[in-house]
Amino acid sequence: MESASGQGSGMGGQQSWHGDRARARRIADALHKLTGHPPVVDRTRTGGTRVSVRVAERADGTQTLAVLRVLRQGDSFGHDRTARWEKVWVEVADPAAPRG
Repeated sequence: MESASGQGSGMGGQQSWHGDRARARRIADALHKLTGHPPVVDRTRTGGTRVSVRVAERADGTQTLAVLRVLRQGDSFGHDRTARWEKVWVEVADPAAPRG
């Protein structure tokens, strides 16, 4: 895994950006700025990039709209909730992968 700053947390710090790297980095940087939490970057099964970040349970409307605008820059996005926290995720597809 890797933070938005490019610092890897596994595999000897190797970068794990895939797919449209520049777009994924812009999304990760924006989500970090908006939420105050460093995003986690993973590779998808199809070779793209998934960026996920924790979000506050009680974000104000302005912040929520800003996060949604950033998520729309990806190819797909969603929301997950656990007993401990909530997170949003966005995937950026590999441009070489066929789209269905």
